Amino acid sequence: MPAKTLIERFLSCVRPALEEQGDWEEVSSLLAATLAGGNGANRQRRAFARRQRLKDVVDLLIAETSAE
Repeated sequence: MPAKTLIERFLSCVRPALEEQGDWEEVSSLLAATLAGGNGANRQRRAFARRQRLKDVVDLLIAETSAE
């Protein structure tokens, strides 16, 4: 079973509790972003694949974790 299908089934089970706690909007938004852009490992692999440079991966990590 594809991961996306499994996640959607899980969310359908926990959505009422998330809505009750006021967390549904945040969880669904974060999940949509992850499904669209991939997880951290996917983003790191793409950064490395562009120029085969570990520095690009480090730059990505800094950009994603630095406070603005």
